[in-house]
Amino acid sequence: MRRTLVLVALLSTAVGPLLPLAAQGRRDRGLVEVAPPATRGGFFITGGIGAGGEQFKFEDESDYSETLTKPTITLRLGGTPSANFRVGAELFGWGSDEAEGFESFTAGLVSVQYFPIKDQGLFFKGGAGIAESGFDPDDPFEQSNDETGFAWSVGAGYDFQLTRKFGIGPSIDFYRASFTMRDQPTLNERVLNIGVQFTFQTGGLGR
Repeated sequence: MRRTLVLVALLSTAVGPLLPLAAQGRRDRGLVEVAPPATRGGFFITGGIGAGGEQFKFEDESDYSETLTKPTITLRLGGTPSANFRVGAELFGWGSDEAEGFESFTAGLVSVQYFPIKDQGLFFKGGAGIAESGFDPDDPFEQSNDETGFAWSVGAGYDFQLTRKFGIGPSIDFYRASFTMRDQPTLNERVLNIGVQFTFQTGGLGR
């Protein structure tokens, strides 16, 4: 009996000082878990598909043409300076296969995405660069027509982060460009695009 009491006393002496440390460790881990994580980081690449409504008009005309809705494709890639910003290059393409030939609107932009809440997926986007409006006739004896001009874009969307590296979400973007040719009125062309995007990133933390 005395030996048992001695062993209990020794164990109490050895384990007692460790209990507050263990409790403190649990509290520290709890504080880490409830802290909001940064959800964006590193290199990113975003691919998107959608439907774009295209319209055009010449400078001497009062109204735009009727909306022509066709498939679109988008590609963005770049870096993440902070959890609130993504900066990179953007490529956008709209195309329509008509009876006379293939009509296209493409743009290459430098774009910035702004996430007002760093641990949420809502973003706003703006960019500027160059665009090309083209028409390639099916008749081999007809000459293709390509014009290059200044372009800008604004948009918004939401990135649902499914894992640390992969996200998906809807987006809406407006692209506009102006094309000036010698001895001809300036051509203004615009596309309102609604689509879905898929994003892969190398950094960031999961929720």
